[in-house]
Amino acid sequence: MTTLYTPTRDELATLLEGEPRYRLDQVWQGLYTQLAEPAEISNVPKALRERLGAALPTALTQVIRKVSDDGDTVKYLWALDDGSKIETVLMIYPDRVTVCVSSQAGCAMACGFCATGQAGFR
Repeated sequence: MTTLYTPTRDELATLLEGEPRYRLDQVWQGLYTQLAEPAEISNVPKALRERLGAALPTALTQVIRKVSDDGDTVKYLWALDDGSKIETVLMIYPDRVTVCVSSQAGCAMACGFCATGQAGFR
């Protein structure tokens, strides 16, 4: 399934066929420079924003479980469109915010609260 950030520039150009050529730059900049979702790209017509939103859904939309301690750490379990599940942990520190994302490769950080970290890194 194609999601918001999977298309190449050429694939995005194909999706924008029939639009003026400059729309590709506008949409590309909105997605990859401004990190905006299609509905937030204000320099393209609303109809195009809606079309892009329907054609390019975000990959992480369904939270299965959310667990939080005192608010400084929040753990999410996400369902992907293909039925797979991934876990993210949002850690809020006074000077920064960090997000850990589980992956099949593991993680070298070895955080005690994270099953991915405990599995090691390949």
